[in-house]
Amino acid sequence: MLSTQLSDLLAPYLVPLSQPKHRLFHGRGKTVPSLEWLTIDCFPPLLVATLFRAQEAEMLAALEVYLSETMASLGCDVLVFQHRYDGKADNVVVKGEMPSHSVATEQGLVFKLDFQRGQNLGFFADMAQGRRWIRERADGKKVLNLFSFTCSFSVAALAGGAHSVVNIDLSDAALTLGKQNHALNGFQDARVHYLPHNIFRSWKKLNQLGRYELIVIDPPSAQRGSFMAQEDYPRVLRKLHKLLAVEAELLVCLNAPWLDYDWLEQCVEKNLPGAEKVSRLPGAIGFDEVGEPALKTVHYRYRRPQALDEGNTP
Repeated sequence: MLSTQLSDLLAPYLVPLSQPKHRLFHGRGKTVPSLEWLTIDCFPPLLVATLFRAQEAEMLAALEVYLSETMASLGCDVLVFQHRYDGKADNVVVKGEMPSHSVATEQGLVFKLDFQRGQNLGFFADMAQGRRWIRERADGKKVLNLFSFTCSFSVAALAGGAHSVVNIDLSDAALTLGKQNHALNGFQDARVHYLPHNIFRSWKKLNQLGRYELIVIDPPSAQRGSFMAQEDYPRVLRKLHKLLAVEAELLVCLNAPWLDYDWLEQCVEKNLPGAEKVSRLPGAIGFDEVGEPALKTVHYRYRRPQALDEGNTP
Protein backbone atom coordinates (compact mmCIF):
# COMPACT_ATOMS: atom_id res chain seq x y z
CA MET A 1 0.00 0.00 0.00
CA LEU A 2 1.43 3.39 -1.01
CA SER A 3 1.60 6.21 1.53
CA THR A 4 -0.93 8.19 -0.50
CA GLN A 5 -3.38 5.28 -0.29
CA LEU A 6 -2.85 5.06 3.46
CA SER A 7 -3.50 8.75 3.97
CA ASP A 8 -6.60 8.60 1.76
CA LEU A 9 -8.02 5.75 3.86
CA LEU A 10 -7.27 7.36 7.22
CA ALA A 11 -8.00 11.01 6.41
CA PRO A 12 -11.80 10.79 7.01
CA TYR A 13 -11.16 9.50 10.55
CA LEU A 14 -8.26 11.66 11.72
CA VAL A 15 -9.95 15.04 11.80
CA PRO A 16 -10.30 17.60 14.63
CA LEU A 17 -12.83 16.17 17.05
CA SER A 18 -16.38 17.51 16.98
CA GLN A 19 -17.30 15.36 19.99
CA PRO A 20 -15.22 13.65 22.67
CA LYS A 21 -13.97 10.19 21.72
CA HIS A 22 -10.84 8.13 22.15
CA ARG A 23 -11.01 5.67 19.25
CA LEU A 24 -10.36 7.58 16.05
CA PHE A 25 -9.89 4.61 13.76
CA HIS A 26 -11.18 1.10 14.44
CA GLY A 27 -9.73 -1.18 11.81
CA ARG A 28 -10.65 -4.18 13.96
CA GLY A 29 -14.26 -3.43 13.11
CA LYS A 30 -13.53 -4.44 9.50
CA THR A 31 -15.03 -1.26 8.04
CA VAL A 32 -11.79 -0.73 6.07
CA PRO A 33 -10.74 -4.27 5.03
CA SER A 34 -7.16 -3.39 4.09
CA LEU A 35 -6.53 -1.89 7.55
CA GLU A 36 -8.01 -4.52 9.85
CA TRP A 37 -4.63 -4.70 11.60
CA LEU A 38 -4.73 -1.10 12.87
CA THR A 39 -6.47 0.97 15.54
CA ILE A 40 -5.71 4.58 16.46
CA ASP A 41 -6.58 6.13 19.82
CA CYS A 42 -6.31 9.70 21.03
CA PHE A 43 -5.41 10.44 24.66
CA PRO A 44 -4.03 13.98 24.39
CA PRO A 45 -1.14 14.58 24.29
CA LEU A 46 -0.74 10.94 23.18
CA LEU A 47 -1.72 9.46 19.83
CA VAL A 48 -1.51 5.66 20.06
CA ALA A 49 -1.46 3.42 16.99
CA THR A 50 -1.89 -0.27 17.79
CA LEU A 51 -0.70 -2.78 15.19
CA PHE A 52 -2.21 -6.25 15.45
CA ARG A 53 -0.08 -7.71 12.66
CA ALA A 54 3.56 -7.20 11.71
CA GLN A 55 4.05 -4.71 8.86
CA GLU A 56 6.79 -4.06 6.34
CA ALA A 57 9.20 -1.24 7.09
CA GLU A 58 7.72 0.80 4.22
CA MET A 59 4.25 0.67 5.77
CA LEU A 60 5.55 1.59 9.22
CA ALA A 61 7.41 4.56 7.77
CA ALA A 62 4.34 5.74 5.84
CA LEU A 63 2.15 5.42 8.93
CA GLU A 64 4.65 7.34 11.05
CA VAL A 65 4.92 10.16 8.51
CA TYR A 66 1.17 10.52 8.10
CA LEU A 67 0.36 10.43 11.82
CA SER A 68 3.23 12.79 12.64
CA GLU A 69 1.84 15.31 10.18
CA THR A 70 -1.71 14.92 11.50
CA MET A 71 -1.42 14.64 15.27
CA ALA A 72 -1.00 18.35 16.08
CA SER A 73 -4.51 18.99 14.72
CA LEU A 74 -5.77 16.38 17.20
CA GLY A 75 -4.13 18.05 20.19
CA CYS A 76 -1.30 15.50 20.38
CA ASP A 77 2.48 15.82 20.30
CA VAL A 78 3.55 12.28 21.27
CA LEU A 79 3.16 9.33 18.90
CA VAL A 80 3.27 5.78 20.25
CA PHE A 81 3.21 2.54 18.24
CA GLN A 82 2.08 -0.56 20.10
CA HIS A 83 3.19 -3.72 18.30
CA ARG A 84 0.64 -6.24 19.54
CA TYR A 85 1.19 -9.59 17.87
CA ASP A 86 3.14 -12.83 18.24
CA GLY A 87 2.09 -12.97 21.88
CA LYS A 88 3.73 -9.69 22.85
CA ALA A 89 2.87 -6.01 23.16
CA ASP A 90 5.77 -3.58 22.77
CA ASN A 91 5.11 0.15 23.15
CA VAL A 92 7.50 2.32 21.15
CA VAL A 93 7.58 6.12 21.28
CA VAL A 94 8.25 7.15 17.69
CA LYS A 95 7.82 10.91 18.08
CA GLY A 96 7.90 13.27 21.06
CA GLU A 97 8.60 12.47 24.70
CA MET A 98 6.37 10.32 26.89
CA PRO A 99 4.94 12.31 29.82
CA SER A 100 5.56 11.01 33.33
CA HIS A 101 1.82 10.51 33.84
CA SER A 102 -0.76 9.72 31.17
CA VAL A 103 -4.54 9.70 31.57
CA ALA A 104 -7.72 9.19 29.61
CA THR A 105 -10.45 11.77 30.24
CA GLU A 106 -14.13 10.86 29.97
CA GLN A 107 -17.13 12.91 31.10
CA GLY A 108 -14.99 14.92 33.49
CA LEU A 109 -13.37 11.83 35.04
CA VAL A 110 -9.75 10.77 34.59
CA PHE A 111 -8.29 7.27 34.35
CA LYS A 112 -4.61 6.41 34.51
CA LEU A 113 -2.95 4.87 31.47
CA ASP A 114 -0.20 2.35 32.15
CA PHE A 115 2.12 1.66 29.24
CA GLN A 116 3.98 -0.95 31.28
CA ARG A 117 0.99 -3.30 31.54
CA GLY A 118 1.50 -5.02 28.20
CA GLN A 119 -1.41 -5.48 25.84
CA ASN A 120 -3.89 -3.09 27.42
CA LEU A 121 -3.36 0.30 28.99
CA GLY A 122 -5.68 -0.21 31.97
CA PHE A 123 -8.58 1.66 30.35
CA PHE A 124 -11.11 0.30 27.85
CA ALA A 125 -12.52 3.13 25.75
CA ASP A 126 -15.13 0.84 24.19
CA MET A 127 -16.98 0.68 27.55
CA ALA A 128 -17.87 4.40 27.56
CA GLN A 129 -21.61 3.71 27.27
CA GLY A 130 -21.43 1.27 30.17
CA ARG A 131 -19.79 3.86 32.41
CA ARG A 132 -22.41 6.40 31.37
CA TRP A 133 -25.15 3.87 32.16
CA ILE A 134 -23.97 3.20 35.71
CA ARG A 135 -23.29 6.86 36.45
CA GLU A 136 -26.87 7.73 35.51
CA ARG A 137 -28.33 5.06 37.83
CA ALA A 138 -25.98 4.90 40.80
CA ASP A 139 -27.33 7.66 43.04
CA GLY A 140 -27.79 6.25 46.55
CA LYS A 141 -27.26 2.65 45.39
CA LYS A 142 -25.06 -0.15 46.68
CA VAL A 143 -23.01 -1.31 43.71
CA LEU A 144 -21.14 -4.55 43.02
CA ASN A 145 -18.47 -4.43 40.33
CA LEU A 146 -17.63 -8.02 39.37
CA PHE A 147 -14.35 -8.55 37.50
CA SER A 148 -13.61 -4.91 38.23
CA PHE A 149 -10.11 -4.75 36.68
CA THR A 150 -8.96 -1.12 37.16
CA CYS A 151 -12.34 -0.04 38.58
CA SER A 152 -13.54 2.44 35.95
CA PHE A 153 -17.15 1.37 36.61
CA SER A 154 -16.62 2.09 40.30
CA VAL A 155 -15.30 5.59 39.61
CA ALA A 156 -18.28 6.30 37.34
CA ALA A 157 -20.73 4.96 39.95
CA LEU A 158 -19.27 7.17 42.68
CA ALA A 159 -19.41 10.15 40.34
CA GLY A 160 -23.10 9.36 40.02
CA GLY A 161 -23.59 9.40 43.80
CA ALA A 162 -23.38 5.70 44.67
CA HIS A 163 -23.81 4.86 48.36
CA SER A 164 -20.97 2.31 48.19
CA VAL A 165 -19.09 0.14 45.71
CA VAL A 166 -17.49 -3.28 46.08
CA ASN A 167 -14.80 -4.05 43.51
CA ILE A 168 -13.58 -7.62 43.13
CA ASP A 169 -10.91 -8.88 40.77
CA LEU A 170 -8.31 -11.63 40.91
CA SER A 171 -5.55 -9.21 39.90
CA ASP A 172 -4.10 -7.28 42.82
CA ALA A 173 -2.10 -5.16 40.36
CA ALA A 174 -5.27 -4.12 38.52
CA LEU A 175 -6.95 -3.16 41.79
CA THR A 176 -3.90 -1.10 42.76
CA LEU A 177 -4.34 0.88 39.55
CA GLY A 178 -8.04 1.07 40.39
CA LYS A 179 -7.23 2.69 43.74
CA GLN A 180 -5.13 5.24 41.89
CA ASN A 181 -8.07 5.97 39.59
CA HIS A 182 -10.27 6.63 42.61
CA ALA A 183 -7.65 8.92 44.14
CA LEU A 184 -7.29 10.87 40.89
CA ASN A 185 -11.01 11.62 41.08
CA GLY A 186 -11.23 12.27 44.81
CA PHE A 187 -13.05 9.03 45.72
CA GLN A 188 -10.60 7.37 48.13
CA ASP A 189 -13.06 7.12 51.03
CA ALA A 190 -14.65 4.30 53.03
CA ARG A 191 -17.46 3.82 50.55
CA VAL A 192 -15.15 1.75 48.34
CA HIS A 193 -14.04 -1.85 48.94
CA TYR A 194 -11.32 -3.65 46.96
CA LEU A 195 -11.23 -7.44 47.07
CA PRO A 196 -8.25 -9.11 45.32
CA HIS A 197 -10.00 -12.47 45.35
CA ASN A 198 -11.22 -15.25 43.12
CA ILE A 199 -14.92 -14.51 42.69
CA PHE A 200 -15.85 -18.19 42.79
CA ARG A 201 -14.37 -18.47 46.28
CA SER A 202 -15.77 -15.19 47.58
CA TRP A 203 -19.56 -15.44 47.46
CA LYS A 204 -19.86 -15.42 51.26
CA LYS A 205 -17.78 -12.24 51.56
CA LEU A 206 -19.75 -10.55 48.79
CA ASN A 207 -23.00 -11.51 50.48
CA GLN A 208 -21.82 -9.95 53.75
CA LEU A 209 -21.26 -6.64 51.97
CA GLY A 210 -24.55 -6.78 49.99
CA ARG A 211 -27.37 -6.76 48.99
CA TYR A 212 -26.74 -4.76 45.85
CA GLU A 213 -29.09 -2.60 43.83
CA LEU A 214 -26.70 -2.37 40.89
CA ILE A 215 -24.41 -5.13 39.64
CA VAL A 216 -21.99 -4.98 36.73
CA ILE A 217 -20.64 -8.23 35.28
CA ASP A 218 -17.73 -7.60 32.91
CA PRO A 219 -15.53 -10.72 32.87
CA PRO A 220 -12.64 -11.68 30.62
CA SER A 221 -13.94 -13.82 27.77
CA ALA A 222 -11.29 -16.54 27.86
CA GLN A 223 -8.67 -16.54 30.59
CA ARG A 224 -7.52 -20.08 31.25
CA GLY A 225 -7.59 -20.92 34.95
CA SER A 226 -9.66 -17.84 35.78
CA PHE A 227 -12.74 -17.46 33.58
CA MET A 228 -14.00 -19.16 30.43
CA ALA A 229 -17.23 -17.52 29.32
CA GLN A 230 -19.20 -20.54 28.15
CA GLU A 231 -18.49 -22.55 31.28
CA ASP A 232 -18.31 -19.84 33.93
CA TYR A 233 -20.86 -17.17 33.00
CA PRO A 234 -23.78 -19.46 33.97
CA ARG A 235 -22.05 -20.18 37.30
CA VAL A 236 -21.85 -16.48 38.11
CA LEU A 237 -25.46 -15.79 37.17
CA ARG A 238 -26.77 -18.62 39.32
CA LYS A 239 -25.14 -17.07 42.41
CA LEU A 240 -26.57 -13.59 42.00
CA HIS A 241 -29.93 -14.23 43.72
CA LYS A 242 -28.19 -14.18 47.09
CA LEU A 243 -26.48 -10.88 46.29
CA LEU A 244 -29.21 -8.85 44.59
CA ALA A 245 -31.69 -6.61 46.37
CA VAL A 246 -35.38 -7.43 45.93
CA GLU A 247 -35.41 -4.96 43.04
CA ALA A 248 -32.19 -4.21 41.21
CA GLU A 249 -30.56 -3.53 37.86
CA LEU A 250 -27.70 -5.30 36.13
CA LEU A 251 -25.33 -4.55 33.30
CA VAL A 252 -24.32 -7.85 31.72
CA CYS A 253 -21.22 -7.56 29.52
CA LEU A 254 -19.13 -9.84 27.34
CA ASN A 255 -16.35 -9.10 24.87
CA ALA A 256 -16.13 -12.30 22.85
CA PRO A 257 -16.45 -12.15 19.04
CA TRP A 258 -17.25 -15.88 18.89
CA LEU A 259 -20.31 -15.56 21.18
CA ASP A 260 -23.27 -13.51 19.98
CA TYR A 261 -25.96 -11.52 21.76
CA ASP A 262 -28.36 -14.46 21.55
CA TRP A 263 -25.96 -16.65 23.51
CA LEU A 264 -25.52 -14.03 26.24
CA GLU A 265 -29.22 -13.26 26.58
CA GLN A 266 -30.19 -16.93 26.64
CA CYS A 267 -27.55 -17.50 29.30
CA VAL A 268 -29.18 -14.86 31.51
CA GLU A 269 -32.68 -16.18 30.82
CA LYS A 270 -31.72 -19.72 31.81
CA ASN A 271 -29.65 -18.91 34.87
CA LEU A 272 -31.14 -15.80 36.48
CA PRO A 273 -34.93 -16.03 36.95
CA GLY A 274 -36.42 -12.64 37.67
CA ALA A 275 -34.14 -10.81 35.23
CA GLU A 276 -35.96 -8.94 32.47
CA LYS A 277 -34.06 -7.54 29.52
CA VAL A 278 -34.50 -3.80 29.09
CA SER A 279 -32.16 -2.99 26.21
CA ARG A 280 -28.83 -3.50 24.53
CA LEU A 281 -26.53 -0.55 25.01
CA PRO A 282 -25.21 1.21 21.91
CA GLY A 283 -21.54 0.96 21.07
CA ALA A 284 -19.07 3.68 22.00
CA ILE A 285 -18.41 6.44 19.49
CA GLY A 286 -15.64 5.45 17.10
CA PHE A 287 -16.08 1.69 17.47
CA ASP A 288 -18.00 1.05 14.25
CA GLU A 289 -18.10 -2.61 13.29
CA VAL A 290 -19.34 -4.75 10.44
CA GLY A 291 -21.95 -7.16 11.80
CA GLU A 292 -22.54 -7.83 15.47
CA PRO A 293 -20.11 -6.06 17.81
CA ALA A 294 -17.47 -7.97 19.73
CA LEU A 295 -18.46 -6.15 22.94
CA LYS A 296 -21.99 -6.89 24.11
CA THR A 297 -23.62 -4.92 26.93
CA VAL A 298 -27.19 -5.61 28.05
CA HIS A 299 -29.27 -3.77 30.66
CA TYR A 300 -31.49 -5.98 32.83
CA ARG A 301 -34.08 -5.13 35.45
CA TYR A 302 -34.37 -7.66 38.27
CA ARG A 303 -37.30 -8.43 40.54
CA ARG A 304 -36.74 -11.22 43.04
CA PRO A 305 -39.08 -14.18 42.33
CA GLN A 306 -41.50 -14.88 45.17
CA ALA A 307 -40.42 -18.52 45.25
CA LEU A 308 -36.99 -17.46 46.47
CA ASP A 309 -38.48 -15.55 49.38
CA GLU A 310 -40.29 -18.74 50.33
CA GLY A 311 -36.95 -20.48 50.78
CA ASN A 312 -36.74 -22.30 47.46
CA THR A 313 -33.43 -20.81 46.38
CA PRO A 314 -31.90 -22.89 43.57
